[in-house]
Amino acid sequence: MMLYTGFQLLEVSGPMDVFHRANRLFGGVLYEQHLIGPAPGTVLSSNGTAVRATGCLLDTRTSFDIIVVPGAQAVGSAREHGELVDWLSDAGPKTRRLASISNGAFLLARAGLADRRWLTTHWRDAHRLATEYPLVHVMSNPGCLKDGNLYSSGGASAGIHLALSFVREDLGENAVETIARALLAPPYRGSGDMREIQ
Repeated sequence: MMLYTGFQLLEVSGPMDVFHRANRLFGGVLYEQHLIGPAPGTVLSSNGTAVRATGCLLDTRTSFDIIVVPGAQAVGSAREHGELVDWLSDAGPKTRRLASISNGAFLLARAGLADRRWLTTHWRDAHRLATEYPLVHVMSNPGCLKDGNLYSSGGASAGIHLALSFVREDLGENAVETIARALLAPPYRGSGDMREIQ
C-alpha cells in the first residue's frame, strides 16, 4: 500500500481488511502487508489521521507482488508526489499486479504505467484523466477494471471489491464469498464486479 500526504484512509484500510481476513482464512500470511510512505514516520491522510509507514520509498529495494495506489480528495498538478511517481515508474514494470483506487489512477498515469492501457477512476475524475493523459484509455462505468496486470477501481467501496478480485485469483470464489459476507452488506454480487479487458 502506497501512502502519500492526503491519501484517502478508507482506500487503504478497506483493502487491508480484505487481505487480513484472507490471511486468517488461509491460516497463515498469504498477504504480507506493507505501508510504504515517502519518508520514515507517519503520513497524514485526508481526514487527518496519521498512519505510520512500515517502510519508505528510499529504503524499499524489494519487489512486491501487489502494489496498490490509493486516491486522494483531490489530485493536484503533475509536480505533486514526484518521488512516488518516480518510484512507481521503476517498480511498476516489475510488479505482478499493479492497482489504483479512485484517482490514484493519476499517479499510475504520471508514471507512464497506463499508456495505451485501460484504467477506471472515480466518475468525477474520468474526463480530467482522459484529457491530461491522452495515451490512457479511460473507462468511467465499471466499479473495477482489469487490463492485464493493471487493475483499477472507481472509489473506496470499489477498492474493497478490487482486493476481493485478487483474493479470487489466489484462493477462489468460496474464499471471496466468506470474506465478503464478513465485510459487506448483502447481497454480494460476486465475480460480476470486475470487468476484464481482453
